Amino acid sequence: PVERAIRSATAPGTRLRTPTGRGEFSIAEVDARGVVLLLGRTEVPVRLPWECFEGLGRFLNGAGWVRIGGRYETTGEPGTLDGYLKQYTGTATAGWVASLLEHAGVVEIDRGRPMRVRLRTEW
Repeated sequence: PVERAIRSATAPGTRLRTPTGRGEFSIAEVDARGVVLLLGRTEVPVRLPWECFEGLGRFLNGAGWVRIGGRYETTGEPGTLDGYLKQYTGTATAGWVASLLEHAGVVEIDRGRPMRVRLRTEW
């Protein structure tokens, strides 16, 4: 279901804003293996597999609000979106992934401090 939502809402070249609104990133690829995000000013490519996105639905299901987190380290804080994503990449991607999921209608973002996400009620 998460893959279907992302595929219907995005395509290569889609540009999105980070949760803070200060940065932008784009989608480089949406293919059979997953999604490639282009992050930062230098557009560093980061691939996340569909397994990661589908697991996110299970990770967030019933959890209520979950902190986005976002350590610039190879390990994330357990229980945060960043901690979950660090299973798939050592790159800090939580804010970007939160924006992508919001764009796809999967989550809503609380932009207060600390920023948090939760599954939309229809999920």
